[in-house]
Amino acid sequence: MTATSTERTPLLENQDVTLSREKKESINDLKPYIGSILAAFYIAMMAGLNDGSLGAIIPRLKEYYDIPNETISLFFLCGACGFFTSAALNGTLVHYFGQLKTIYIGAFALFSSYLFLMMGLPFPVMGFFLFCVGSGMALLNAATNVYLASLPMATVLLNTLHALYGLGAMISPLVATFLLQHGVSWRGMYIYLTVFASLNIVFITFGFWSVKFDSHGEDDVEEEEDERNMVKLNHSQLTKAAIFNRMTLIGAVYILIYVGDEVTAGGWGYTFLTEGRLGDSIDMGRVISAYWAGLAIGRIVLGYLGNRFGEKLMITLFTLLIINSLIIMIISSDITINSAALVSVGFLLGPMYPSTIAITSKVLPRHYHATSIGFMSALGSGGAALFPFLTGQIAGKYGILIMPIACVGMSVLMLILWAFIPSDKPFFGSCK
Repeated sequence: MTATSTERTPLLENQDVTLSREKKESINDLKPYIGSILAAFYIAMMAGLNDGSLGAIIPRLKEYYDIPNETISLFFLCGACGFFTSAALNGTLVHYFGQLKTIYIGAFALFSSYLFLMMGLPFPVMGFFLFCVGSGMALLNAATNVYLASLPMATVLLNTLHALYGLGAMISPLVATFLLQHGVSWRGMYIYLTVFASLNIVFITFGFWSVKFDSHGEDDVEEEEDERNMVKLNHSQLTKAAIFNRMTLIGAVYILIYVGDEVTAGGWGYTFLTEGRLGDSIDMGRVISAYWAGLAIGRIVLGYLGNRFGEKLMITLFTLLIINSLIIMIISSDITINSAALVSVGFLLGPMYPSTIAITSKVLPRHYHATSIGFMSALGSGGAALFPFLTGQIAGKYGILIMPIACVGMSVLMLILWAFIPSDKPFFGSCK
């Protein structure tokens, strides 16, 4: 089998092989990987803690630096630049340093940046270290998605991984609310993130130290046999082929917009509810935590529905419901209705990221996974900073009430892109 023919093999042609493997997989197959799985799960929660933190302290940062929404949104842009830089360099770093050292680079970038961020330094300096945070987080996100996608029960692991991201993002607004209630500076947020980042290094050391990232298990025999018959490519050719694969490009853009939608709603949601809908600052902090909790629950509950009835159909329905909830936020000024609609958006957004990664791991050849999934995760995660930045710029001119309208635009783009993602089941197969 040639590289070209393997690359073009559609999902449905590989379905019998994939299903036969999934039937053989059980929880017992994960026992050799328990330590590394727990380390990956902690990294996901760390990513959530990070992404849920900035939006929760925006009003206090605006007051501290005496700047408007469009200026404070530059912090999101700095993070986006970090994500995109790591997306471009991730494959090269892994190639030259190995996956474990690349993970350490990301972890230490995160830890050292938080040390400086908690000092409340001048605005440009803060921006630089938020760039470093974005760079480190992108390397960690890419590594965990690639690694778990290669293990038995990958879909279950990925859903759990991204559910823990939502759990971490739920905690940060609660911490911000606690700090506000007790008159503690916003810098306390970065003190607590520094503590978690130090523990992250400990988990990585004990969880990944003995892991051979380029090794294959017994269930990979068929892939190895295929690869022996393939044309051997050098690193640059393999990277180019993996990144410019149709699934990689569509998946990366989809995740870019999806994460932008998710973090825009969660990041600017607090400002929208307090300044746009005049909600109580303490109560609205709890609503934002409920939004992220909904995301975590949705990744488990709705992820199961997607697996049961087919991701193609269910993600399409979930996206349409998201658009409906956002329209309710646009036309209603009632704080209770807006809060409920925002939480429902978080719940419905839950399964989209892990479903895309899981489909990618089925569609693409094994030797593409590290580069393709790493690229998708690193570039896609940049949406967590890029789209909140753009929303902040628009909000600076037209007001924070523009936030749900911006999210509707992103959701429509997601719906269009999802139509081009390969399906593991006929679109209406579950209706028969």
